[in-house]
Amino acid sequence: MNHMKLNRLYLIIPAMALMAVGCVPSRQYQDAVTARDNYKSEVELLNASLTQKDKQISMLEDQLEETSDSLRRAVRDFNDLQGAYDRLERANQELREIESLLNSRIKEILAISTTENQELNEKLNAREQEVVQKELALKEKESALEKQRADINALLASIADKEKRIAELESAIKNLNDKLTEVRTSLENALSGFSSSDLSIEQREGRIYINISEKLLFASGSTTVDPKGKEALKQVASALKTQDKVSIMVEGHTDNVPLKSANFPKDNWDLSVLRATTIVKLLTADYGLDPVMVEAAGRGEFSPKASNSDAAGRALNRRTEIIIIPDIQEINDILNQLSGE
Repeated sequence: MNHMKLNRLYLIIPAMALMAVGCVPSRQYQDAVTARDNYKSEVELLNASLTQKDKQISMLEDQLEETSDSLRRAVRDFNDLQGAYDRLERANQELREIESLLNSRIKEILAISTTENQELNEKLNAREQEVVQKELALKEKESALEKQRADINALLASIADKEKRIAELESAIKNLNDKLTEVRTSLENALSGFSSSDLSIEQREGRIYINISEKLLFASGSTTVDPKGKEALKQVASALKTQDKVSIMVEGHTDNVPLKSANFPKDNWDLSVLRATTIVKLLTADYGLDPVMVEAAGRGEFSPKASNSDAAGRALNRRTEIIIIPDIQEINDILNQLSGE
């Protein structure tokens, strides 16, 4: 609209100027032309400004349209939110009503069950006390069981140790028996040429007994060994020389008949001791046995082998016993350890 008015003015003014050319001086004409050009320039500037303003107005109109759309959407969203809020408010009101009903019901239940709760608490307390007592009893039993377990372990250890000692004892006894068997076999081989009525060998109570009758060794009442008896003693010494860890006891025995001689020996005690020492001296000095391992003892008539009521019994009682005693120190040590445990 403004552009059209300015354009019409722009056409009218030159026409008026041409009409006036014929009647105005040249200077005035030139001023008019200059004025016209200046006016034309101003009109162009105004047109450019108007064009710019039109663009701005168009942009503002577009922005207004977008703002209107946003406003409409915001109003729509607000309405949706308002509806949701109203629904939530109604739901909240319903929940408050339900909560109120529940609180009322809870108060009723609490009022009704106070006695029951008290009874339950009492039962619970009693139950807790019972559990505490059972736990204490269980701990006591566990402590007692632990002590029993320790006692059993100690007992098992003691049994194991004793079993070890017993095994050692059995091994020592076996070695002893093997030793006795070895010595007995050696003696039997050495003395095989003598009659069993004059000389016998037996093994009992962990010892070897060489029983030599009086008639093989001595004349009646004498302490001098006969030659045949010396041969027997020599064979005994030969068999025992190679044995170690044994000791030898020579015991003299008599019957109960009193000696008739008034000379020494005076009685059966003396006779038994003298015969035993005589044999010990032969075994050591003449036949080479170590004196450390040999000792003599006289038992007189007080350790009879048979009854002294007849001649046969008295003959059996008049004897010399050479007792081979093995070293049982190892066995004694084990037995002492077992008895000390």
